[in-house]
Amino acid sequence: MLKLKPLIPAIAISVVLSQFATFGGLAAFNALQGGRYIDDKVASAVDDLIVQRELKEIEAYANAQFSRYPNAVDAVPNDARVYGDLKARFTLAEFSDMECPYCKRLHPTMKEIVDRSNGAVNWQWRHLPLQFHNPAAHDEAKASECFAEQKGNKGFWVFLDQVFELSAGNGGGVKDLPALAKRLGGDKAKFNECMASERHKDRINEHMLMGEKIGATGTPATMVIDNLTGEKEFVKGAQPASAFISIMKKMMVSERADAQADEQKQKGEQLDGGAVVSEQILGYGARGVAASAAEKADPEAIPSEAQNADSDDE
Repeated sequence: MLKLKPLIPAIAISVVLSQFATFGGLAAFNALQGGRYIDDKVASAVDDLIVQRELKEIEAYANAQFSRYPNAVDAVPNDARVYGDLKARFTLAEFSDMECPYCKRLHPTMKEIVDRSNGAVNWQWRHLPLQFHNPAAHDEAKASECFAEQKGNKGFWVFLDQVFELSAGNGGGVKDLPALAKRLGGDKAKFNECMASERHKDRINEHMLMGEKIGATGTPATMVIDNLTGEKEFVKGAQPASAFISIMKKMMVSERADAQADEQKQKGEQLDGGAVVSEQILGYGARGVAASAAEKADPEAIPSEAQNADSDDE
């Protein structure tokens, strides 16, 4: 049987000598590198720790912001920007400008209406950057679409919310849009590439032309649409929630809705859901039968919020 006790001193001496040799060789190599090798290794390790910590902070912040928009699906037909149930009975199609202070005032009201509607209402954003708020307003419209390329429809709403929070308003803009995209978990290089391109120019121009056709000369301007009947009503300015609720209630109890539904049922047709109007005004159609839960929901239950009915006019 091998006795290790007499060998222990020799083993210990061997380990110590090997460590001296290792450190000695490292010191010699470091000297050959002008003393930079160890410094570079330490600096690299520190940089890695900083990067990992930054990534964790970005992830935590982005997750917190995305969680505030639970009713935004990731993908929408025709890449429209919709918050809420795509089969909702009512749509609030808002033509808006991210530099408009009245649009900022209306923003939480619209979100609250959707969040408390039990699926009866959705909200769609349409870009209408006003000339006197440019270039900031147009840049932010473009930036929101560039961020949506990476993070989808939900990412659009999160980015929009952050722009309203950070912008100086009235054309003052956000100081660093690429930094905002990165903070929300986006790829900064891809974002910058998108911003340097013109691929969202047609979308923004199309929205602006659509706003012009419906008479939206200022922001915010909202078209309230009953997707069951096709009935619609134009609302100007940062109205309180009660104004929108009153319009939807009036549409919901109208004889027109009941008459059209009965007529279609008697003919054996599916309820259209206002598909034609939705396609013309919103860019997507509400196909098939509107959700029964949405039709039964009572938007009157949504609390109103006292605000001034103001808008930015060109």
